[in-house]
Amino acid sequence: MGLRMFSNATSPIAIEFGTSSVKLLQINAGERPTLTAAAELTIPDSVRLEQDKLNAFYAEKLPKIIAAAGFKSRRAVLAIPSGQSLIQHTQVVKDGRTNRDDAIKSQLHYQLGHPPESLVVRSIEVADVHRDGQVQSEIICFATSRETVMGYVELLKRCKLNVVGVHTEATALVRAFDHITRRESDGELATLFVDIGWGGTLVVISHGRRIVFARHIPIGGRHFDQLIVRTLHCDIALARAHRMKLSGAPEPTVPAPEMAATEGAAILKAAASAHASTSKQTKTATAATQAERREGLTPATSCHPVPDGDPPCRAGNVDLTEPLDTITDELSMCLRYHTGLFPGRAIDRAIFVGGEARQTWLCQHVVKALRVPAQLGDPLSRAARPKSLKTPGLKLDQTQPGWAVAYGLCTAPTDL
Repeated sequence: MGLRMFSNATSPIAIEFGTSSVKLLQINAGERPTLTAAAELTIPDSVRLEQDKLNAFYAEKLPKIIAAAGFKSRRAVLAIPSGQSLIQHTQVVKDGRTNRDDAIKSQLHYQLGHPPESLVVRSIEVADVHRDGQVQSEIICFATSRETVMGYVELLKRCKLNVVGVHTEATALVRAFDHITRRESDGELATLFVDIGWGGTLVVISHGRRIVFARHIPIGGRHFDQLIVRTLHCDIALARAHRMKLSGAPEPTVPAPEMAATEGAAILKAAASAHASTSKQTKTATAATQAERREGLTPATSCHPVPDGDPPCRAGNVDLTEPLDTITDELSMCLRYHTGLFPGRAIDRAIFVGGEARQTWLCQHVVKALRVPAQLGDPLSRAARPKSLKTPGLKLDQTQPGWAVAYGLCTAPTDL
């Protein structure tokens, strides 16, 4: 079936199955999108890591929250969680005789031990590379078991939803920021996206809108909580509350939905003035953010500079250095791989998203280690919100970096 894009019509219900919550979003697309419905369903700690209990929780709670939020369609688009997929860079000989898809499946079969017909595979061609005297294509593979995909489709079918699109979190994440990469010159910008969730961290590098690197790092908020649990001998809920007390930069707030574009511009100028004393890196990030604004279209809160500072590495008497170093080391390896593919091509900016990105101290640690101008992404804030809108589980007066994947799914093609 051919791909179909949405214009000003109401999008299907975008559904992101996170490790700590499920996010559901629907918008009217256009130059200034409008929220139609939104809801967030928090997953209890007791079921997060037990798939059978989790499936029962979804089946009971999803229909109720869909009804409560007033979604206007039975069509749904979903993203397969990165933690349930294999994201693998591989090379395929480019000789005109080798079938790329067959070569990819053959390599995945060798690595995973699963027959090709049991996998759903998506791939992105990145660049030509020279290895052992041959020209090869660098390919990013996203592989998920067919059983996993069909499990989500059947779950949503029981919720009376018809799945019309299944995508990767990486493609949805980059799509969420299409509004800041629509000029031809934006194709030269190398952006590092860091999606920090409770269960893990998704890393994506794009050149403009083109994805050139992707990786899932199995370290997220859960691992900080588990370290606190082991140290303080408490339950995970108390550990999370303990971690949330860590200080960082003040959390930016979102202007009222009815705010005019001129008022948004005033806030942008005020924000730039407030950060005038920050380091050169943060000033660069602020300037990049301002340059990306499209006057009258993008509110000032779409991206916030991540300021420099001396972030804490302890939660009380719990030393968090080990997981912090693990994340920054893994990210450094990602940047080195990118440099190997594109020598001399530096990262121009980092954009942090994901629910854990609201822990500003965590973003600051990454910025300090990588020395990359950084911003906190909040694409949801650019959508207008009717006063009558109900958003169970979602607070629209706060920054919501955790909604980037769901937002990107709203304009993703229907491919089923």
